[in-house]
Amino acid sequence: MTYASETIDRRARAHADVEELPRPGVWMETNLPWNSAFWDDLKEKTLMRLNPHWHIEKNKNGEGFPVEDVLVEAEFRTDPEMVVTNDSFKATFPEIGLSLSARKCEDGANTALSFSMDEVENGTFTAEDAGRTMQYWLPSLREYYRLHESNSFKHRAWRFFMDKVMLTMNPTQRRISGFMFKLTVLECLFIVILGVGWFYYGA
Repeated sequence: MTYASETIDRRARAHADVEELPRPGVWMETNLPWNSAFWDDLKEKTLMRLNPHWHIEKNKNGEGFPVEDVLVEAEFRTDPEMVVTNDSFKATFPEIGLSLSARKCEDGANTALSFSMDEVENGTFTAEDAGRTMQYWLPSLREYYRLHESNSFKHRAWRFFMDKVMLTMNPTQRRISGFMFKLTVLECLFIVILGVGWFYYGA
């Protein structure tokens, strides 16, 4: 999964060649079986937070969630519409013309992801912006989906952590948490080194 705590050169990504970006209407196979229960249970806010560059505020006045895409520096409001069938899923963000889809492939043995983009009058989110943010959003969704395809203790624990911690934070909060975690690990290593040094040389 693409985590916001990872160091990402956003400027380089934002200026990558258009030819390198994911293309609308091109399906990306996940090599994971179709699980309709996952798509039935997927919440709008969870789907949006799986985009590691969307800073999302609460939908306080019913006019949609205020979103800031920190990768392409676009701001907009959106209220996603999600439709699920036995063999397909589609989430539409009508305010920006973006749609994200999943479908059953190979009689349920595989699942594919894709996106599309329609022009919106006076829109602040372009087709190129969609391609750039999909570099991260589609892989992030795939990895979250993969966590639900295994019932091992490790995957259950990681799903719990994702749902209760990571997906409740915005990109800035995740980066700060990642930095604090790395700092804590370094402090623990430093303490261990001091302890070993004292035990062998200081006693």
